[in-house]
Amino acid sequence: MRTLFAWTVMALPLIGLADTVVPVEAVESYVNIRNAPEAGSEVVGRLQQGSSLPLVASSDDWNEVQLEDGRTGFISADWTVVVAAETAETAETEAAQPEAAAEEPGESEDVAAEPEPVTEPEPVAEETEPTVEPEPVAEEPEPVVELERDPEPAVLAAAGEASPSGPQGAAGDKGPKGARGSEGKKGPRGDKGPRGDKGPRGERGSEGKQGPPGPSGEGGSGSIKGDVGYLVKFKDEITGNASQIFDNGNQVGIGTAEPKQRLEVNGSIQIHERNSAVAGLMITQSSGETGYIMHNRASTLTIGAGSVDRMTIDRNGNVGIGVTRPTHPIHMASGAHATAGGVWTNSSSRDRKENIEALSADAALAALAGLQPVQFNYKTESGETYVGFIAEDVPELVATNDRDSLSSMDIVAVLTKVIQEQQRRIEELESRLTAGD
Repeated sequence: MRTLFAWTVMALPLIGLADTVVPVEAVESYVNIRNAPEAGSEVVGRLQQGSSLPLVASSDDWNEVQLEDGRTGFISADWTVVVAAETAETAETEAAQPEAAAEEPGESEDVAAEPEPVTEPEPVAEETEPTVEPEPVAEEPEPVVELERDPEPAVLAAAGEASPSGPQGAAGDKGPKGARGSEGKKGPRGDKGPRGDKGPRGERGSEGKQGPPGPSGEGGSGSIKGDVGYLVKFKDEITGNASQIFDNGNQVGIGTAEPKQRLEVNGSIQIHERNSAVAGLMITQSSGETGYIMHNRASTLTIGAGSVDRMTIDRNGNVGIGVTRPTHPIHMASGAHATAGGVWTNSSSRDRKENIEALSADAALAALAGLQPVQFNYKTESGETYVGFIAEDVPELVATNDRDSLSSMDIVAVLTKVIQEQQRRIEELESRLTAGD
């Protein structure tokens, strides 16, 4: 009876023995279990580090496991490893071996003398079959065959389960058993070791637990969706869709999918500097010279070119060209300006002039005689008629170097000199007439 009991106890775990799935060492906490072999499918459970689940089926990317409620789920093969049934059997037998070696010699001989119980595991397997997954039992008949060929180690293992003792036992006797395990059908699943090599990449993923991809990094990018050419905008930690930023590889458009420049914005742009008194846009060439549009806390807008301020608009609306603090609606660096009433005033300070000479009456008379007044309209203003002179036709004295424009002050100076000369002559004639009387 003792021999039969030992064989029955030993056969129960062997009949129900199945491959199991455990997390790889790189997993710190748990691995998600999904309802389908897809990265974006629903999470139906977790496999904690240090725990295992029975294997139902295995592929290159996913392991299907048996859940406690009878359903099955899928775990990424990159984050788990399959523990073969033979490995579990060897570990169980080695744990039981020391006790078997410690038994009385007479008892061991009795067990060895009664090989009949070897055939008993089949009825036991039928009784326990409802609690064991059909596939693993069908795939692994080897444990029962091993018992029939070599009952003595099995009996020792069963006895060891009842009373474990020192680790030395008959460890040498289990060498043959280990050899048979390495020849088992589970060798191909053991070849999944290369997926285990991905562990280092998994460690980098664990560093990303602080970011949107989630704690395991498993399949996080699979749920990101968007449109081709558009940058992704995250709706939550792991789900994204298309944003309004379009990039065709050469140009970037914000609010447009047809940018014509490096950056094109469909709409308004606001530049808001919150940390200093100046906000603006800087445009720098490869030579280092910079153009810019800057606005400061005094509500003054400055436009620069060649790294120099060229135009200033103050808070009163005065525009300075080459003047940083304009005092007129239009204020030139030369001193010329437009008044608030709309009168243009030329710059005429002696400080800005040189080579000053008096205009002779003869030169003025000659220039005045050469002036040919005309009336005309500008081509861009056909509805308005003007009177004046043609720049190409005026005398040299009042002409500009490019003969493309005229200075009204030149004409005024000539007229003034002529009138002065005429007035002098009138007074001279009057003097003569008076003296003749």
